[in-house]
Amino acid sequence: MRVLLAVWAAKLTAALLRVLGRQGTHVPGIVARRIHPGIIGAVRHPARVVAVTGTNGKTTVSNLLAEALLGEGMRVASNRSGSNLAAGIAWALIAAVDWRGRPRADVGVLELDERSGRLVLPGLHPDVLVCTNLTRDSIKRNAHPEYIAWILSSELAADTMLVLNADDLIASSLGGESNPRVHFAVERLPGDTETPTGAALDAMTCPVCDQLLAWDYWRFNHIGRAHCPACGFRSPDAAYRARDIDAAASRLVLGLDGDAREARLVNDNIVNVYNEVAVAAALDVLGVARDRIVSAFDTLVPPTTRFASERIGEVLLVRLLTKGLVGVACSRAFEYLRSFPGRKSVVLTIDEWSERENEVENTAWIYDADYEYLADETVEQLVVGGNRRYDQALRLAIAGVDPDRIRTAASETEPAELVDVAHADAVFNLHSVHNALTTGNATQARLRARLARRAEADA
Repeated sequence: MRVLLAVWAAKLTAALLRVLGRQGTHVPGIVARRIHPGIIGAVRHPARVVAVTGTNGKTTVSNLLAEALLGEGMRVASNRSGSNLAAGIAWALIAAVDWRGRPRADVGVLELDERSGRLVLPGLHPDVLVCTNLTRDSIKRNAHPEYIAWILSSELAADTMLVLNADDLIASSLGGESNPRVHFAVERLPGDTETPTGAALDAMTCPVCDQLLAWDYWRFNHIGRAHCPACGFRSPDAAYRARDIDAAASRLVLGLDGDAREARLVNDNIVNVYNEVAVAAALDVLGVARDRIVSAFDTLVPPTTRFASERIGEVLLVRLLTKGLVGVACSRAFEYLRSFPGRKSVVLTIDEWSERENEVENTAWIYDADYEYLADETVEQLVVGGNRRYDQALRLAIAGVDPDRIRTAASETEPAELVDVAHADAVFNLHSVHNALTTGNATQARLRARLARRAEADA
């Protein structure tokens, strides 16, 4: 009876929040867990449950995977709004049952915060767990990726199928010997090297004998393919691979356990190439026909709060999530920005408002990020907004950015007014996770309006 009470209370709370005009993506789950702390395991689940976790990419992968399964005609339960802690997952499961507690979904695709494994995995007991990567994250929560891997592995059921990133030496080691598993990877790219560089380098030594690893190819952080010259340890082989990536044609080849299929490239950012092959691997594990896997990518797109681009007149406007507090994620965004041709103007507002509201932010993370990518001559202006604007400006200067190219503003939205759109070939809106709907949306709207005026004047 307590399970039904928790279900009813959560549903009534959600209804009240909707009346008040609020989303209510986790509060109903908080209410349910107060009534029944074990509600995640007690409420009836869909027939199959997929959990998606990792430092970066879990929101994109879970959203793309849910969309693909919806395209297969399945009823999908998901927390696609991003409420990935215990309360958000509890509510996603409750929302997928009726008032009598009977499941209304065929499959659950649930994004899981990697630190929340202890609270969620024992009750959730997913059939499949996808791990995108485990890299250095927020200094105050997830700064040690091997610790996060231990948390996840400690709580995984022995029969959970694991879909893991073979190019990540930490993520690929998740689980125990009894866990069935498959791996995905991205084959060597032209820009890969054999010598690691950058501010944040984890997993540089062999996990077996502690000797330095040698790299067949190194991509970023500890992502790539490595082996140990001393004991023979090496990165696992991947059954699912991305290769022949053609950004201009938006095409790539997906190797699906030995079956090569050409598919649409969802996005050419290396992070999203990994996300795409992870989705393909998960769909194959779930038994989706391979023709359908390939065709699914014809319409799938990353969430617009993660990436969006549009051409306004002669100028490209790019919105790019740049995950504040996470140096590795920022480095990938900066590197991707640099890859665009032409003259660039950048709005950089990556403070986490949750940090400002709750506590003093530790800014040491910005020295884990490779701001040197922004010292490129094609980046002609950077306008930094927010409370930590001076810390960001200093880091940019240390990275080699000409101080004359840096402007600062106290407001997070004012940079959209200050950035030069008159001479740029591309304008970038870089925001963080928790200010995506406030700062990110407002900045994008303002930049779009200014560029539209420029296009009208140029016509």
